[in-house]
Amino acid sequence: MAFQKHTKVFTVLSFLRLRSPDIFWYQWIYPTIVFLVVFGGFQIWGDSFLTFDKDKLIGDVNALMGILVGFYIAALAAVSSFSNENLDQVMKGRAPTIVSMRKKNEIKETLTRRRFLAVIFGYCATLAIVLYVFGVLQVHLTVTQPTATWAVIAACLAQKAVWGLYVWMISSLLVVTLLGLHYLVERMHRA
Repeated sequence: MAFQKHTKVFTVLSFLRLRSPDIFWYQWIYPTIVFLVVFGGFQIWGDSFLTFDKDKLIGDVNALMGILVGFYIAALAAVSSFSNENLDQVMKGRAPTIVSMRKKNEIKETLTRRRFLAVIFGYCATLAIVLYVFGVLQVHLTVTQPTATWAVIAACLAQKAVWGLYVWMISSLLVVTLLGLHYLVERMHRA
């Protein structure tokens, strides 16, 4: 229990703890499908049909992430401070829930519209920051290639795993952003 008070920095990942019959698709299934198409497609056919400058691509993605971080934080501030009674109502239909621990008690909370949007934009802002930091490190760090055969294989596998995680995070950011925008454009106006 003592460890729990040190986990506050992970609150921004609350989106992955939401539960509802539909939300699992947006948390894991849709991002994984996008990831498999992009990453898998590139691993299978990329060398045959595509050539690109990895550093330039990372630079362009980083430029976008720099803009998106500000957008998500502004959206989070707007949702948190916008005075609208509809935002404070529990979501209709199969509303997402989240379980948290407070004073050694498990509390199951059904989300309001405001809380749902705050969770979405907090998650997106965090992903954008992590992707931005990854991009900066990728452009500015150079890893020396090992000489031992086992180390070369391990380095190659680690590189593919890191790139896979990077592509999955971009896929998740895309899907969750589209979910948040759908909710703002369509669902917010239906009380």
